[in-house]
Amino acid sequence: MKTTLKKIAFYTLAILLGGCVPSLHPLFTDEEIIFDANLVGVWSEPNSKNFWEFKQADNKKYDVIYTDEKGIGKFDGRLGKIGGDTFIDFYPQDINLPGSDFYKFHLLGIHTFAKVGLSKDSLKLSVMNPDNVEKLLKTDPNATKHEKVDDRIVLISSTKELQTFIKKYGKDNDLFKEENDNQLQRVKQQDANSVK
Repeated sequence: MKTTLKKIAFYTLAILLGGCVPSLHPLFTDEEIIFDANLVGVWSEPNSKNFWEFKQADNKKYDVIYTDEKGIGKFDGRLGKIGGDTFIDFYPQDINLPGSDFYKFHLLGIHTFAKVGLSKDSLKLSVMNPDNVEKLLKTDPNATKHEKVDDRIVLISSTKELQTFIKKYGKDNDLFKEENDNQLQRVKQQDANSVK
């Protein structure tokens, strides 16, 4: 049980500290999500042992499996458009933790977002830059609803308010700054089989 709790703590910290800005609410409603078959497949940075696998799920959603040397994380992925840009919303799938229902009740999943650049064999995932979000919110605290939790910004705006925020500030204030990009290449089928 300690090992499982350590893994959960690690993945939670990795998301919060790894250049993502968490949100309590999704970026898209069920009616707004889209499906792009070109996203389906296995993706990786060149010479990396980290892999992103996108599988088609029900209702235009994706099952997303992220694998690195520490383990596997499974997410629901929801693709959509804001303005002319494409974004994906990641939300953790059931973690199946050991422990009582009372304990599990206290765990709260969060959404994280990435701007998507997709072509046939390349995928760019740009996550929100927490430093730039914090600077923006210091300048304009009413730009979007948020709270500060343990020195981290957590977005608490509704789905529509999040879309308005990203549409208004997403391009001009480097919310999705390139230093946080994942530049991925489609993995050939024989290489993808070695991931599984």
